[in-house]
Amino acid sequence: MFIRPHKPTPEPHTRHSLRDLGYQIDPDDGQVRSINTNEPFAFAEDPASKKANIELYNTLIHPASRAVQDIMIDTLHMEPIAVPDAGQPHCFIYATPGALSGDKLVVLVVGNGTFGSVWAWNVLLKQGIHHGSVIDYVQDCEQRGLGVLVLNPNMNIVAPDGVAESYNSYVGRGTEIKGSETADEHVGYVWSHILRDSPVRSIAFVAYNTSGSAVIDLLKYDYARFVEKTACVAFIDSTHSLFDLGSGSIAWLELGAQHWETSVNGNPTSVDRVGCPVVAVDNTTETREMTPSLCRNGVVEYVTECVERGPVPGAIEFGDGQNNAANLVQLLDDLSESDSEGADGIPDRLSNVTMNQTFEVKEDGYIGWD
Repeated sequence: MFIRPHKPTPEPHTRHSLRDLGYQIDPDDGQVRSINTNEPFAFAEDPASKKANIELYNTLIHPASRAVQDIMIDTLHMEPIAVPDAGQPHCFIYATPGALSGDKLVVLVVGNGTFGSVWAWNVLLKQGIHHGSVIDYVQDCEQRGLGVLVLNPNMNIVAPDGVAESYNSYVGRGTEIKGSETADEHVGYVWSHILRDSPVRSIAFVAYNTSGSAVIDLLKYDYARFVEKTACVAFIDSTHSLFDLGSGSIAWLELGAQHWETSVNGNPTSVDRVGCPVVAVDNTTETREMTPSLCRNGVVEYVTECVERGPVPGAIEFGDGQNNAANLVQLLDDLSESDSEGADGIPDRLSNVTMNQTFEVKEDGYIGWD
């Protein structure tokens, strides 16, 4: 007779605030500091016990991340928006006041594992919110008159107490969030249900690490509507590639995207893989996850310039894979010639597209996230 194995019932999940654990985010310098000693968090809190250090770190990362979200709401006055809606299991994305009703918008998408407000947990705890979170990006964009939307791609399930959690770190029963079952689906859902038909006319994406692939999916599967609204994508240490992209998408990346890449010697290594100009970020911190902070000024300047210009001029003419390779090469040649004459809005950079290269012509079919 088959005996069903016994599954232990998970212990009730107790949620602690950062203050409950004896820490707080310093309002002056943004560091995670001990309430008792005012000393910043240090991984070697217990030099004699590596296990205790790891346990403390793992205990603090979620409360610290939620504290950043509280700052976004209470200090930056960002509006939490339930996705898909508050009437069912959901996570939150965060918008600055009037962001989704204005003309220009910057969409921030973090990489694998973390909360939507945090670039990297280790940087948040060790270096503070100005380096480890999206806070400074939000403030810089707002100062330039741009709306900001912060996505939350890693919150894929809801715990029994109704709080959104990540598959990567939550242990216990949970209910999947419709439309956000994976990080890629979350980005696709927000695009198709919130951004695509919004009044916003010029969008810039800032995509870190694995989220680069999610944004590439938007370009790949909804080409025409994506390029009609999107001014640029700023990739940061992105994992995306050109695999299976149509000719129109490849042409758009060359004109509408830029990639910031960690480098220890000033030489970019991802030029052939990412399909757009690459900026080498000199990172001497020995912490690769510091890249979003180190390149912030360049990224914000780039997205500001792009959203002010608007969607890439003539991008719809690239087609979504319908053009044959000869027509595409001729179109790029024409753009290059007009660029040399100072054509408005066309960047003077076509170096990564080889004009004698034969692009595979494929039809990009919109599969949608509706």
